[in-house]
Amino acid sequence: MDYKMLHEKFERRKQWLIFDKEEVVRRVMVRYKARIIPKTDIMDLVNDDQLSYEHIFCCLTIDDPRMLDKVFTAKERKDHQWEIDDNARRGMVYKHKDEAHRLYNQLIIDEQEGRRLDIVFESKGGKYVTGFLTRDMSEQVASYIFAHVGGAKFTGLVPRSLLPADLTDEEIKMSYLHYLESLEEWNKL
Repeated sequence: MDYKMLHEKFERRKQWLIFDKEEVVRRVMVRYKARIIPKTDIMDLVNDDQLSYEHIFCCLTIDDPRMLDKVFTAKERKDHQWEIDDNARRGMVYKHKDEAHRLYNQLIIDEQEGRRLDIVFESKGGKYVTGFLTRDMSEQVASYIFAHVGGAKFTGLVPRSLLPADLTDEEIKMSYLHYLESLEEWNKL
């Protein structure tokens, strides 16, 4: 991949590649038929080490089977089938202390088995997305989101102080190259 050419294209188009957090959410909802869910539905987010719980502003879920069929790669579907087979083989029966925990356990199983994909958005500064998770992984959805959140990050609109403090310069460089790849994949350049 010609990163120099992609960087030059980015520099020429960067003002059109910056999306505020509401626009990112809107685009993901429209493209993937996602719907908003309360962050409290994903009970383990309070302990997540990648995002700041207090700064999580939106959670989406994609659970339309036709859409899920389109967003998972063959390898991701194979991983989901392994989970389905493993859960069936083990015959797991979960005890729940209340309805909220029963729903949460079902959410986790549905993520693992590919019946839903949850997306969690963080905004530390209040204007732009500063972090996100896709639960369970979908390379396609993650790439699409990254193509829409990287503009604010790589034009300096998201201050470095709002990014993880332990990021090395090499990690930032690799993240930028990944962002350029995502832009190219989604024909944003």
